[in-house]
Order: sequence, then C-alpha cells, then structure tokens
Amino acid sequence: KTSADNMRLASTPLVSWAASVYRLAQTPCGGKLWADQVLAQLNSTTAAYGTEAPGLNQSSRGQRGLALQALGLKRGSIVQAIVKGVYATPAHMGVNVDVNGVRASITSVNASHAPLTLEDMNKMFKTGEAIKALVVRVNLEDFRLQLSTKLLESTPGDMVQDPQMVYAGAEEKGVAFTQYKANERAQRIQSLKISGIKAGDVLQGTVKTLLRHAAHITISPGVDGRLTTANRTAQPDLKLGDTLSVKVLACDMETANVRLNLHQA
Repeated sequence: KTSADNMRLASTPLVSWAASVYRLAQTPCGGKLWADQVLAQLNSTTAAYGTEAPGLNQSSRGQRGLALQALGLKRGSIVQAIVKGVYATPAHMGVNVDVNGVRASITSVNASHAPLTLEDMNKMFKTGEAIKALVVRVNLEDFRLQLSTKLLESTPGDMVQDPQMVYAGAEEKGVAFTQYKANERAQRIQSLKISGIKAGDVLQGTVKTLLRHAAHITISPGVDGRLTTANRTAQPDLKLGDTLSVKVLACDMETANVRLNLHQA
C-alpha cells in the first residue's frame, strides 16, 4: 500500500490511472463506497500539484472556468493572490495561490531569476500572505492561470532578498511587460508579411520549443508556427533542433499566428 506521502511524490500519470480506477469502481462490478475512497485519496494527492483529476468533477471545473473568465485577465495583468502553500516533489517545486477564488500556481522557475531552494521558496511565500504576480498566460480551455513573480524583478534574486520591494513596483513592471510583448508581436507580424508565407505552403522547419500540447517550429527568420500534438501523431517524439517538413494550415496576418501540420510526401 502506498502511503499518502509517497503518493504526493508520484508522477502525474498516477492521476490518469486513478481517474480510470474511479470510473471503473462506479460500474456495476465496482463499489461506490470504494470509489469515494479512491477519489478522496486522489484529491489529496493532486492538491500537491495544484491540479485536478480529469473528468471527476466537471461541475467544479466548469465553475473554475467561469470564475477565471470573469476575472477578465490577460497577459501582463498584475493580480493580488493569497498564498495557499509551497509544494515540492522530485521534479517540481512551486507555490499554490488563490486569485479571487481561482486556483493558480507559480513554479520555482517563474518565481525568481535566481536559482531557488525549498528554503528560499518558504521564505518568499508564507501561507496566508498576500502577494502580487504578473499574468503570463490565461488558458480558458484547461482552466489554468500561469503567474510569475520572476518578471517583476529588477535584479535576479530580488524576490529572495526583498519581496515587498518587488511588489511595490509590480504595476510598473506590468506596463513594461505589456509594451514589450506588443512590440514583439508587431515584429512577428512584420516578419510574417516579409516572408510571404501563406496557407498551403510546405516548408522545412526547426523545432524551437516543446510544450505540453504543442511545439513551436521556426519556418522563416522571425516566424514561428504552432504544431499541436494532434497534428504530429506520425512523429510524436520531437526533440529541440529537429528539422521536419510542415504544411501551413492557417496563417493570420493580424496576430502572426501560424498553424502547422506535419507534411508527409
């Protein structure tokens, strides 16, 4: 039997496994009481990750999605959050926070430019304390709010030395970040127009970044396209720097968003 402490150290695939067990337990050959016990253990396990098992509580997921949408946040917004607690696993370290009823987290790599220890995280983020953070990403599909205090620093390590000083200048940093992103977007649009790339083009691209559900592929100087996991089933094991043939599915000149698919001759 795995203890609760050990389960908190288990990897995310446990969540999918336990979700399957839960659904099986609710079938006629299972038992509702046992299913509830599995769910209770699963909820305590996933709390360490700031996540929720898929499909187990659709109503709460829907409520969280509506709450996140109601906040009207966008990239560069500055939010005030309440620290719920620091967490640490063999692979991850961060802090769970509450933003007006919406659960979010700040990973250690997004907490400061300086390398951090668990001691640093506990020093920076005390349970129940109000903090400020910059919104890096709002994902209404996965109900996720990605925050950063790292981008509020003027000097690497400011969050460790004096978090309150960092929070005092948060709004100014938020404005600067928003302007930087606007300029970056304008440059991407200009690069896309110069490239002459259009829907239907088949190009050679290089894997620039790998995300959970997609990869960013550089297809021209200053132009990156998005290749989702669903559109690369024929080549699932991509690595940074890989070269591959892609087809442009859509090309939006107003946003510089380019959607790609793997091209197979």
